[in-house]
Parts: sequence; structure tokens; C-alpha cells
Amino acid sequence: MHRLKTFLKQYLILAGVSVHFAFAGAYVLAPEQLREVYYRGCSLLETKIPLFKFAFSLRESGLSVAEEIKLNFGEWLPLPVDAKNQIEGIWVNGESVFSLSHASRVLKNGDVLKIGAGTYTQPLVIKANDVTVIGVGHVVIKQASAEGKGAIITKGNNTKIINIECREIRVRDRNGACVRHEGENLTLSHVYFHHSEQGLLTGRWAGTVLIEDSRFEQLGLNGRAHGIYVDGGELIIRNSMILAGKNEGHEVKSRAAITIIENSVIASFSSKDSRLIDIPDGGTLIVRGSVLQMGVGSSNQDLIGYGLENRKYPVNQVKLHDNLIIMERRGVNTLFHGHPSLPKLQADQNIIISEIPPAIEGLNFMFSSRAEAGLEAHPMLPKIDPKN
Repeated sequence: MHRLKTFLKQYLILAGVSVHFAFAGAYVLAPEQLREVYYRGCSLLETKIPLFKFAFSLRESGLSVAEEIKLNFGEWLPLPVDAKNQIEGIWVNGESVFSLSHASRVLKNGDVLKIGAGTYTQPLVIKANDVTVIGVGHVVIKQASAEGKGAIITKGNNTKIINIECREIRVRDRNGACVRHEGENLTLSHVYFHHSEQGLLTGRWAGTVLIEDSRFEQLGLNGRAHGIYVDGGELIIRNSMILAGKNEGHEVKSRAAITIIENSVIASFSSKDSRLIDIPDGGTLIVRGSVLQMGVGSSNQDLIGYGLENRKYPVNQVKLHDNLIIMERRGVNTLFHGHPSLPKLQADQNIIISEIPPAIEGLNFMFSSRAEAGLEAHPMLPKIDPKN
């Protein structure tokens, strides 16, 4: 027995020394690959084992993702409404209707649907063209779905949705959206979509999708549902926030021929998201005047993916101008991962913070840390002036 104990002790010592030498050698020869293996291991433990999940949930900031967001941006607030314009209930062109389901049946081309403050659990299906939906006060649609798709389904063209909060949307296919856009042309203005499987999901013939002054937060599921998923047409995002995609969802996934993001914040914080921006079919991507932050817990090393599934557009270009880009994922950080057959990234006048500077062309300003760039520590983000 004594000999067995001695053997086991010597074996464990030798094994431990060998493993340490192996890791040291691997770090010298391939430090980035080793770091990536380590952080993927941490991510796996976090996903599979509750104890590790709890430990990792605190992250570097000691705050939950929700607390990080609130610390930066506060609570979302609906548009103010004065006393003379307040309403109760649901109105179509000044006439009261019983419910959102009733409104779905009576809406005609050019109608204006006004929804009074309150929480609604019925879905809305818009078949007519040129319909405007306005929340008057704090309007919440939650836990609602129609046709197994989402809370609001837009089958008509030229739909506008203004001042609506939507949350907790789930469907059997696990891609339940606050808005499922099946027509052409959609405007979302001052909406707050959060804690659902998807915020916005469109069809292939989406027309022009404009998102302005809006907030998308903690959306995504199983790497297949995302914060914003546009399947075609043109996508424009202005003065908006797309925050903390979850469950390996992208903050923005766009198959549009043209995707333009201006004066917006796209940030992981400490969530387990995937890419901040995924442009799987190529086309035009322009990001300017925005903050892009890839967080410590992101599961994908790419901040931007481009043309990695298909290459179907005659015009292909990616331009990043005048952005603040923070890459602080644990492991490898890749600013731009494009298909080799497509044009290279064009980047200029960007401030880029990364422990290892990305190898990109253009006049940009590189810093190895937030402190070196004069920024507050994680999880704080600089504010953007919405007037720009």
C-alpha cells in the first residue's frame, strides 16, 4: 500500500509538471490559440454547470447585464403626452375598437391606430397599407403572438410603428418577434423591444426598413434568433441602441443589399452574444458615428462578419468611419472577418481599443486599453449626441 501511495504521488507530480510545461510551450508558440481554448472552456463550463454559471454571471464589473445597461442608459421612457392628447383604450381613426384583435379586422389603407397606455396581451395583424400605429403614453405589448410568428405582423406596405414597448415574445418555432415584417417598407420609431426571442424579423422583400430613436435589448435564442434580423431590402438604423444580444444571438443580422448604421450604440456588455454585426450575404455596410463594444463574454471572436454565407450582390463594400470600437472579449478579438473574394474593409478616423491592435488599413487611432484612451472602465460607455 505504501508503494502504491508513493507511486500515485510521483505520478501526480510528474503529470502536473508535464501539463504546466505543455501549456507554457503552447503559450510561447501559439498564445492566441491557447487563450481561445481556455476561454472556450470557461464558456462551456458557464453553460453546462450551474455553479460556474453563477460565478461567471458577475463578470468583471460585478454587475448583471441588466444592471450594466441601466447604469449606462437608465430606464427606457415612452414619449411624453400632454393631458389634452391622452386617450384610454384603442382607437382607429378616432373611433373606439374593442381590442387589438378587433383593430386587426377593421384596419384599412391609410388608417391611424392609437393605443392608450396599458399592457396588452393580444397580437396585432396589419393587412392594410400605409397604416400608422402610435402608442399614446406607456404602451406595452407582451406575451402575444399571431400565426406562430410574433406580436405584431405587418403584411401591408409602408407601416409605421411609434412609441411601443414589446417584451416576452416566444413562439413554438423559437423565433418569435416583437415585429414580424412581411410587407414592404417599415418604420420603427421610439420602440423598445426586449427580452424576447427576436426584436424584428423581416421577409426577403422587406423594402426599406428604418429604425430610429429605438432600443433593442437582451434578444436572441440558440444562435438563430437575433436582435434585428432583416432578410432583404435595405436597412437603416439611426440614433438607436442594440444592446446585449443573448444566447449567442447577433445584435444585428442583415441580408439587405444596403445596411447603414449611424449615430448608434451596438454593445455586448457582459452578455453571451455572437457578432455585433453579421452581413452574411455581402452587399454594402456603412457604420459611422457609432459605438461598437464587443464584450468579455461574447461567444464569437468576430465583431463584424461579412459575406461568410453567400455572395449575391453586385456591389460589395464595408466602410467604418468615425466610430469608437471597443474589443474586450476574453480570447481572440477580430474586428472584421470577410470572405476573401470580397473587398477589404475601408476604415478611417475610428478610435479602436484592443489589447492586440487589428491589422487594418487607413488612418485610425489605436489604444491597448480604455485607460490609455482616457475612457471609463468597463462597463461604462461614452454617450452619443442624438442630434449628430
